[in-house]
Amino acid sequence: MAIPMDFDMMFRQAFAKKLRGAGEIGEEEAEALLGSVYEEWASAPDARLGGISPRQWFLGMSSTEELIACLEDYARARVDVPDLLLERFESLGEDAAPALERLLADGERPGAAREHALSLLLEIAPSRCEPLAADIVLGAEESSDLAEHAAEALGEATGISVRQKLLEGYENASEYAKMLILEILCNFPGDNRIYIHMRDMLVNDPERRAFAARLLGRLGDARAIEPMKKLLSMSDLTYFEYMEIRNAIEALGGEVVGEREFYGDPDYEHMRSLE
Repeated sequence: MAIPMDFDMMFRQAFAKKLRGAGEIGEEEAEALLGSVYEEWASAPDARLGGISPRQWFLGMSSTEELIACLEDYARARVDVPDLLLERFESLGEDAAPALERLLADGERPGAAREHALSLLLEIAPSRCEPLAADIVLGAEESSDLAEHAAEALGEATGISVRQKLLEGYENASEYAKMLILEILCNFPGDNRIYIHMRDMLVNDPERRAFAARLLGRLGDARAIEPMKKLLSMSDLTYFEYMEIRNAIEALGGEVVGEREFYGDPDYEHMRSLE
């Protein structure tokens, strides 16, 4: 596979040359210079590109298939994807959406390319992106940048149909995917299933009880106060877990009387040392 042109490096070289010619300037002046130098560089003919400018190089790619292939080449070579390539996708608008959807939906394609496809779809056609992002979250077996990005993309704007899809797929999802799903759904109070899933994680999954408590505090369902209070006296609770649960109780309007001591717990000892 041929290594694609590193346009970011080409720009850094051009900017470094411009800085050397500018003499002694401050950080703010250098930052102000950055944008104008970039536009100048992007529009200037370059012999390495056959005498055309970097922007013209990408404008010469007229089909979405060619652009997708270029994006995948950068991902496979682990070379930074040029902003000019992403701008070219954005200039096509919704015309580029079907090809980006196919790339995003194909688990055999490079993960980095699929991440860029997700970001581009969020800009170009956000409503078409939601179901695909939900599929990525539901199918996540382990931590990945793509899955985290997909969950973040859903965030607080997830439509009712997508929330339903996440809830229906929850039971068969991996433990990691369940955490992503609940982190999305904690923004949507009112569905009893969301509360039940979070409560069950709090009570039955010691490794994730602090996480569940934090989400319950955000969900805003006061029913969670009593099951969380029952955990506060558990002998295997760490100071970090205790504080997460306590903070969630108080966020829901509950009150915790008294203060536990956690001598020997690294987090607790660190806090004591700051007093």
